Amino acid sequence: MRALVYSAVKTVTMETRPEPTPGPDEILLKVRGTGICGSDMAGFLGLNPRRQPPLILGHEAIGTVAKMPQNPPAPGREWPFREGQRVVINPLMPCGQCAACQAGKTNICADWRLLGMDKVEGAFAEYAVVPAKNVFPVPDDLPDHRAVMIEPLANGVHLFNLISRHSFGTLAIIGAGTQGSLMLSLARLLGYRDIAIVDINPARLEVAQKLGAKYAINAKETDPVAAVRNCFDGAGADIVIDAHGDQTARANSVGMVKKGGEILLLGLHVVESTIAFNTVVRNEVRLQGSFAYVAADFAQAKKLIENGDVDLSAYTESVPLEQGQAAFDKLHTDPGATMKILLTV
Repeated sequence: MRALVYSAVKTVTMETRPEPTPGPDEILLKVRGTGICGSDMAGFLGLNPRRQPPLILGHEAIGTVAKMPQNPPAPGREWPFREGQRVVINPLMPCGQCAACQAGKTNICADWRLLGMDKVEGAFAEYAVVPAKNVFPVPDDLPDHRAVMIEPLANGVHLFNLISRHSFGTLAIIGAGTQGSLMLSLARLLGYRDIAIVDINPARLEVAQKLGAKYAINAKETDPVAAVRNCFDGAGADIVIDAHGDQTARANSVGMVKKGGEILLLGLHVVESTIAFNTVVRNEVRLQGSFAYVAADFAQAKKLIENGDVDLSAYTESVPLEQGQAAFDKLHTDPGATMKILLTV
């Protein structure tokens, strides 16, 4: 099969690989397209130790069922899909046995796996192997470029479920890329209106305003902490979401948040950061990490995408898998208003 392989830092190459063989509880997915995720970009740039070359990256996949699982589903049930049916996948594979999984927190499983990470080959290829329980049909009238946003949106659904109390007050989002834009869209759906978003890409800031941000702040042109605080009467935001995850963003989130407010940390750009913990303590700021999603979050994201409640179609591109290097380069160097690139097979 044809596969786009992460072969070296900042390099992906087209190769011929053997078609994968599904296990008894897995399906063979004939891939139609896979979105480039921010975590794929981190691997591509050599910043993710769990993505090492050579590896087929990619987990935001849509395709058709090429082979049904050999084993039947649980007694009295049927698989919700059939051979040849168009489906999306939940690429997160928890162990199901650890304490976190038993408590329903499968996203923080002690031994979780993900397509396109560690030794698990991903979906930037003609075929991929996926657990049958992670496969979900999508409506025929839902285009691939919209369906592929279900998985990234699930991260946002999970994050908003972690907020301790929705006062629908002021909100600041650091990062106007895919995740920041999805967070903005969800916030608007929930009823937030006083929203500031921070980025250094003017094209993406323009998109954010079209999506409903009240304030769009270019961190290259102004001090983002002072700007956010000024937007909200000098007090800062009730809630700050860091959708980027580097040293500057994490430090700025502490400066932007109101006393007694909440910071939700989603971005994973760098491993370690220094923040003003005295400020966190004295201002009784709540720090909350948010990682991935659970099955219920994925199901809710699927409904939102299918209903058209969240739609970034205007900022999504589809290009052939063979143009993968150019697609990765664009997202790294000059994405413009593009939020997502779908590599089609």
